This record gives sequence, structure tokens and C-alpha cells, in this order.
Amino acid sequence: MKNIYFVIVIVLLITYISRNVIKSRVSVKESFFWIVGSFVALILAIFPKSMDSIAGFLGIAYAPTLFLLICVLFLLFMAFRDSKRIAEQNEKIVELGQQVAYLKNEVKKWKK
Repeated sequence: MKNIYFVIVIVLLITYISRNVIKSRVSVKESFFWIVGSFVALILAIFPKSMDSIAGFLGIAYAPTLFLLICVLFLLFMAFRDSKRIAEQNEKIVELGQQVAYLKNEVKKWKK
């Protein structure tokens, strides 16, 4: 009965993410991993003993530790993916800045 609260919270999270995608605040590509993570959490909330089974299979004595490990790895993956995207965008910004400077120089030449 306790897990019904987790199920409700996760369903609200999935609804929130879906509404943001529908309203075009977040792209489907951006929200994909959040939706997948939410569905995994939903499955674990519905079947809480499955975490014990997976932890036992992996040799982890305390199942909540496995859950925290999964959460940390998920967040690290998301942070790395965002860092990669930021680095790519910074390169594009530098290139665009150089192109603007070149075009300004060409316009000055044409005005003379």
C-alpha cells in the first residue's frame, strides 16, 4: 500500500514531462531518457521485490544501494551528455563569431 504514493508521484512526473513535450518546451529527444527513467522507476514501484532480486543477482547485499547506484549513474550520464552538447555548441558559437567578424570586414571593404 505504501508504494501507491510512489506510483502516483511517478505518474505525475511522466505527465509533467509529456505536457512539456506537447507544449514544445522540451524536445522529444531531450525528454527520452527522463521518460525511460520514469518508467523504470514506475516498474520498480509496482514490483518492489524485483530490486531485491536484481541486487541479489549482482551480489549487492542491500537493495536500496543498487537503486542509489542506478540513480547516480543515470544522473552522471545525463550530465556528461549535456556537457558534450555544451562543448559542441561552444565550438559553433566561436565559428559563428569568426564568420560574423569576417563578414563585417568584407562589408567595410565594400563600403570603401
